[in-house]
Amino acid sequence: MKRYPQDFKYIFKHFPFQSQGKTFELSEFAAAAQEVSNEAFWLIHDFFFTREGQNVANLDKGAVKQKVEQLLKGKGYDLKIFQSALETGRARDRVLEDMALANKLRLTSTPAKIVNGDMIVGLSPDSTLERYLGK
Repeated sequence: MKRYPQDFKYIFKHFPFQSQGKTFELSEFAAAAQEVSNEAFWLIHDFFFTREGQNVANLDKGAVKQKVEQLLKGKGYDLKIFQSALETGRARDRVLEDMALANKLRLTSTPAKIVNGDMIVGLSPDSTLERYLGK
């Protein structure tokens, strides 16, 4: 919420719905990019939602990794951090931890937001969030 930045703490959690398969792989790549920086994460996250990103997502894991590395390198990010997050399993563990939290909260779909202890599931306009804030 751009109008009330002081009232929100935005925390992104990965919730690929499956603990294996393509959506998990994409989440793992995004989590590895998140170790590089928040900006690197959003670069990769947003890319996966573009037409090109959807086409790349259908390729094998090695080809997807290569494209992600190309994007990160093109923006000057340190690939060693990204690669280390994948090789050591830190990215995988982060996604699994986020999935465990989602299951604990009984989330069944995304996006989901928690505002003042209330869960809002699905896309919601700013007016809905303002209501929860009492604005």
